Amino acid sequence: MAIKKGNAPKSFPAELELVGGGESIKLKLTYHNRKPSELENWLKDLEGSSAPFMPSMVVYLVKDMETDYSLSLEGIMEMEDERPGICDAIIAGFHQTRRTKLQGN
Repeated sequence: MAIKKGNAPKSFPAELELVGGGESIKLKLTYHNRKPSELENWLKDLEGSSAPFMPSMVVYLVKDMETDYSLSLEGIMEMEDERPGICDAIIAGFHQTRRTKLQGN
């Protein structure tokens, strides 16, 4: 199949395997397929804001997730408070899952 300009998916699913705090969980979520240029512009817009960086980025990157926490700044901050490091894991999962990799050959 040929790669066509402007034909990338608008979102993509992921399942993150998370370990910490005495638990091992799988988090199913769907990310917005944000381009590096979109992230850069978003970061510029966030500059000087009092909003917490990591939770704000999770809200910007994640379209949907299977959890009881709301996909809002408050919900993500609550999740991070209960499970420290989860924002970093979700953001790392975005970059790892979005990155194009060679498979086979």
